[in-house]
Amino acid sequence: MTANGYISDDRGRIDRFAVEPKTNAQKKSIFGFNKDAERYSGRLAMIGFFGILLFELATNMTFVQIVAGT
Repeated sequence: MTANGYISDDRGRIDRFAVEPKTNAQKKSIFGFNKDAERYSGRLAMIGFFGILLFELATNMTFVQIVAGT
């Protein structure tokens, strides 16, 4: 094995595919705009929308009437 990580075969040729290449994978961000945050935000918005819709159907009042308190 040479210093740069390559392996040579019995004829002295370098086998450059014997060592896995390094990847440039980025760490997954926890905060900010990422796919998971957008997915959870969309799901919560859908739950909220259908919750308001069900509440309107149960009380026979519109959302504006519910918020206004009339």
